[in-house]
Amino acid sequence: MGCETCRETGECAIEGDDMELLLSELEDCDALIIGSPAYYRNVTAQLKALFDRSFVFNNRKLLAGELGGAIAVGRGEGGGQSLVLTIIHNYYLSSGAICVPCEINGLSARADKPGDILKQENRLSQARILGENIIKYSEMIFKS
Repeated sequence: MGCETCRETGECAIEGDDMELLLSELEDCDALIIGSPAYYRNVTAQLKALFDRSFVFNNRKLLAGELGGAIAVGRGEGGGQSLVLTIIHNYYLSSGAICVPCEINGLSARADKPGDILKQENRLSQARILGENIIKYSEMIFKS
């Protein structure tokens, strides 16, 4: 809607969905991993809608200083995963979150059918590294 009611009230004017539940869950999280298939070199419409609706976060600063990892899955090696990772990381950066990498960036995977990823040890290894990096970054941040 772009009504910007949330700027004044801190709450979204749209009612009847799970956005308030999601906001309360995000208030309690220390880290977040967002994953999306690559559809036409973009995140899913549902994830994009979440990003747009979370404009209300700007008042609450829910993700400021939180850790965020990204996972993108596409049909081919050039299926748009790098763009999806960039979109997710941009969301984190716009929300004040800290982007946590795997070895290099977010996790980019290729899959055509359910279970394909289980045959890709390198991708599973990258997922483990992402989780380990989130723990390592968390210990570094919350230790001080």
